[in-house]
Amino acid sequence: MKKILRLMALLLSLNFLWGCELFILGAGAGLGIGAYKYIEGSLAREYPLTYNKAWDATNAAMAKLLISVSNSINEGNKGTIEAVRKDGAQVLINLKDMGQGVTSISVRVGRIGDRQEAERIHEEIAVQAGLK
Repeated sequence: MKKILRLMALLLSLNFLWGCELFILGAGAGLGIGAYKYIEGSLAREYPLTYNKAWDATNAAMAKLLISVSNSINEGNKGTIEAVRKDGAQVLINLKDMGQGVTSISVRVGRIGDRQEAERIHEEIAVQAGLK
């Protein structure tokens, strides 16, 4: 009976470590800043930028991609940008100062999340920040 319980515990623990999360945890340690996380329709990335530079780069990216900002809240160490693309898709961007010159930026496009479009926005943020 104990062997069955141990086996079930092992299988359950492997279930939690399987897939993208395992890759992110394993590769994230090696890649450091710049790794992407895709959680619940949002694509998050940590940038080696101070919060203010990340905020400015994000707003510049929105302008460059012709995405209309409808609401913008900057609280100094965290902020939210709500925007709408030309096709009507909602864009939600959350920024958070992680300290030591690192800012986390999370991008969600549409109601359920469009990973490709979120990646496109992240790429433009990196370009505007001078990281690419």
